[in-house]
This record gives sequence, structure tokens and C-alpha cells, in this order.
Amino acid sequence: MNDLIKYVTPLTRGIIWLAKDETDHTNPRYSEIDYLLDGLLTANLKTTPTASSRVIIGKSFNQPIYVLIAKEILPKEINSYISLLENLSPDTDILVVDEFDGLTRIKSQLSGLSSHLRIIE
Repeated sequence: MNDLIKYVTPLTRGIIWLAKDETDHTNPRYSEIDYLLDGLLTANLKTTPTASSRVIIGKSFNQPIYVLIAKEILPKEINSYISLLENLSPDTDILVVDEFDGLTRIKSQLSGLSSHLRIIE
């Protein structure tokens, strides 16, 4: 369960998970992100199981971490997430996990954050 977790540092302020199916409990990314969010992913899925995307705000290293989980690329939802991260300090990062090659469709929207992005395979 530590592939994604080993990339999370005190400088990580965001995670973008472009998920094939964020409800698939057998997907290792599900358990990693749920662990990082202290179970908030599971709780959120119980209240809104069919959302096209969700932003969950947790804590990591006593700092907020903004996690976008998207199974569809909707520009308005991506822009809302980006607005949460507008004032990042230069040394912070945002991890990107792309399970369905959605990153190519939102790269232009993320151009302002490009220096902060770290792609996780």
C-alpha cells in the first residue's frame, strides 16, 4: 500500500487521481488515498456514490491536502479544484495519478500548476 504514499511529503498539497473507478475497493490507489484521508474517501462514497468527481480535503503533515478524484473530465470541476491551489508556495507539489490518460485532456487547464505537478505511474 505504499506506492503512492512514498511520494507524499510535507511539501505535498494536492493529489489528482484520474480514476477508472474510484469505488473499486480492490484498486490499490483506493486504499492508499483512503488511508491518506483517514477514511474520508469511504465516508464520501457512502454519501455521494455517483459523483463525476469529488474533492476531499484532508490533513497530511499537519497541513491541508486537497485530493481531486475524477472519473470524468469536466472543466468546471477541474477549475474549482485549481482555485483551491492558487497560492501554492514554489516548493510544494501536486501528485497526479492518471489511470485513463485523462491528463492530456486537462493539461492546458493545469498549465498554471505545471511546475508543481509530479506524475506517478
